[in-house]
Amino acid sequence: MALYHRRAPNVVLTPARGAFVGAASGGFAFLFSALLIIAVLVYRADDLRKAVADSVSQFSGRGYDPDKIQQTLELLKTPQGLSLFVGFVLFIMCVIFIVGASIGGAWYSAWVRKRLRR
Repeated sequence: MALYHRRAPNVVLTPARGAFVGAASGGFAFLFSALLIIAVLVYRADDLRKAVADSVSQFSGRGYDPDKIQQTLELLKTPQGLSLFVGFVLFIMCVIFIVGASIGGAWYSAWVRKRLRR
């Protein structure tokens, strides 16, 4: 947002337009992150599977059901299970990136508008 405001100093963004610019920047940030995660899935699937399995196996010490953890570990051993897990993580990341950046863009544009009125 600051870069946008610097390139167009006379344009005062509305919070809705700021949310749009923020969502677009969040979308680009998500795409960059998603490309990295998919590259790891394609080229280093075994390392990714091991890291996720190690992380999931630690849940038994935190009070989670050991049978469910074992089912999850069995699912992660298959290529479809790992892809499902990565797809779920990417979906959650997409929502967080876009919604978070949109809220940040709307907040920043409202703050700049308020500051310029003084």
